[in-house]
Amino acid sequence: MSEIFNEIKKMHDEFTEIRRYLHKYPELGLEEYETTKFIKKKLTEYNIDICSYNIETGVVALLEGEQNKSDKVVGLRADIDALPMTEKTDLEYSSQNDGIMHSCGHDGHAAILLGVAKYLSENRDKFSGKVKFIFQPGEETLKGAQTLVDNGVLKDPKPDVLVGLHGDPDLTVGKVGVKPNGFMASGDKFHITVKGTGGHGAYPHRSYDPILASSNLVMALQGIVSREINALDSAVISVCIINGGNAFNIIPEEIELKGTARCHTPEVRKQIEEKMERVIKNVVSTYGCDYEFTYEHGVPAVINDEDTTEEVVKAAKEVLSQDSVVDIPARMGSEDFSVLSTNVERSTFFRLGITKPDTPMVSQHNEKFDFNDEAIPYGMSVLTQFVFNQLS
Repeated sequence: MSEIFNEIKKMHDEFTEIRRYLHKYPELGLEEYETTKFIKKKLTEYNIDICSYNIETGVVALLEGEQNKSDKVVGLRADIDALPMTEKTDLEYSSQNDGIMHSCGHDGHAAILLGVAKYLSENRDKFSGKVKFIFQPGEETLKGAQTLVDNGVLKDPKPDVLVGLHGDPDLTVGKVGVKPNGFMASGDKFHITVKGTGGHGAYPHRSYDPILASSNLVMALQGIVSREINALDSAVISVCIINGGNAFNIIPEEIELKGTARCHTPEVRKQIEEKMERVIKNVVSTYGCDYEFTYEHGVPAVINDEDTTEEVVKAAKEVLSQDSVVDIPARMGSEDFSVLSTNVERSTFFRLGITKPDTPMVSQHNEKFDFNDEAIPYGMSVLTQFVFNQLS
């Protein structure tokens, strides 16, 4: 391990305590008021300037290096919100806020970025330029990043490069997972209302049955992915909610379907929306029904810049070890880091191993999930080395 890692390792207990404090007092997306106060308090203690933007939650701070004069800006982002879940870990620092828990590890992400901020503040004579720390609210709502963009967080100054990380239970502690180009999928929502005429269940021939039309529609939508999208392009169309009917012997007038569509390229995203409209129209009309269709664009795909990804690889190998980096596959999950990354020239988003070797993995969004504190210095070290490489 490098000298930087060894120095950061000495900070482990301090930032484990911070991580556990954040875990104990989780807050939902865009409601992270106490978390925001806590982060501001810590950054002030580290002598780092808090930026003034018109945001209710979340924190943006700026640190300028003292080595030489430079206009280059590196942006580092961590999310800070929790999920509406009841924790069942029985830890001494388990959630004290009923029905809310850090089951995705954002407490760990925030602690890592605070640790990087403190270390860089104490070593500002070793780099030039500026580091912009972005503690983003509301990632789980997929609206937090857009809120920051709308309020000018990526301006004055605009980052030349932006990097984010996410804990990954599929990787063991000490490993860094990277994937250049298309990494995480775009995340869109759709809402379909299939409209029939309704009637008595004993006389279906006297009505146009939206249940029958909807049942066939669910199957037909899967044909878009299997037969109309190139097999080399990953895509998902999932109907996740079906509502309709209120009696065992009445054919309802309407059935409501809701779901999500995921893919990795803007071209496929456009195809999915257009093809869904055609399939819906043709299927429901076959059964004498009409429809309403709403397709809501959520977040775009995370597209990792190749050069920036390679720079993260270089930093990880320098500060950890030559075998610390692993290639990982693209994911169909979504991340609103993409909203930030589409507003800068270069960016990458990598995964940080958090599972102890030879222990069972606990997945995120699980009521027994807890971010592994042993991963904190690894995340801090990679981000710190990346900054030094960019700004020294």
